[in-house]
Amino acid sequence: MSIDQRRFPRVEFFLVPEEHEELPVWVIKPEGLAEARGGVVVNLSEAGLQILAAAEPPLDAQHYELRLLLGEDEGVPLFSADVRRVWTRPLSRIVQLGGFEFETANSQAEEFLLAQTAHVTARKWVRCVLVERMTALA
Repeated sequence: MSIDQRRFPRVEFFLVPEEHEELPVWVIKPEGLAEARGGVVVNLSEAGLQILAAAEPPLDAQHYELRLLLGEDEGVPLFSADVRRVWTRPLSRIVQLGGFEFETANSQAEEFLLAQTAHVTARKWVRCVLVERMTALA
């Protein structure tokens, strides 16, 4: 069976450093997004957001489409935003942290994350995928 004919979506797994332990995280990527990078939104600010992802392969593209994964049901809205990678750094051998800025203000994904974080009192991560975007050459 070729990679393109998998019956189940691909899963990315990594450990997230949290105080004195590492927490396991699985990102189940939807059908059709097997090549996208799975990650977890861990921080949101006015200028952008931080995303944890597996260290390999490195996040080295400059432009991505961020798609939030909010559930496994097809009826769950898919919020997205165009983001630009500003920086990345390794946190461990298996995890990297990337800083991204929103390329367009008030995207669906940004609005959802702002609304969600306003009401969260405990740690709540949002799983996501980063789809590399090719920018048009001038």
